[in-house]
Amino acid sequence: MKKIVLAILLILPLICTSQKKLGAVIGLNNSSISEGFLNEIYITDKLGFHIGGFYELDLSEKIVFRPKLMYSQQGNRGVYRNFGTEKLDYINIPLDFKFYDTTYLLVGPQVGFLVSEGNSIFSSSTRSAFDAGLKLGIGQKINDFFIELNVYQGLTKAVESRDFNKGTNTVIQLSAGYYIL
Repeated sequence: MKKIVLAILLILPLICTSQKKLGAVIGLNNSSISEGFLNEIYITDKLGFHIGGFYELDLSEKIVFRPKLMYSQQGNRGVYRNFGTEKLDYINIPLDFKFYDTTYLLVGPQVGFLVSEGNSIFSSSTRSAFDAGLKLGIGQKINDFFIELNVYQGLTKAVESRDFNKGTNTVIQLSAGYYIL
């Protein structure tokens, strides 16, 4: 996993030097371990956060490729089914496609790598170190700033337990960002 992150960190500056838009993003997460999108999502009372960077590559006049490198607090960060929390921290790489410019739609796959866990209700052997899923979002650009609302649904099992059939990550994110270059 360290080699993958290192390779991305080495390649990203080379790609970014040819781009016109580079930026930073930060925001809040409400996440849960769920049985799938809109199927037993457990909204918790504890929030996590995410922070990272992105660049944009214009593919056409109205379509932009926007990969990000993000740190994200996920899992069940509040009390879940009265028996504890599942705090999972990931390095995520969303590969978003942005449609339009001022008011826009985001869609794309995301891969994530588990980097830490805390207050776990599951043993480490029942937890996957890799997460992959789909992300949808909407955003509004205001000069060099933007605000986004994103929903992520994991497609791979994040945890295995008798309490979950699927046990995937579901994350709702509210983000604010700034174009640096």
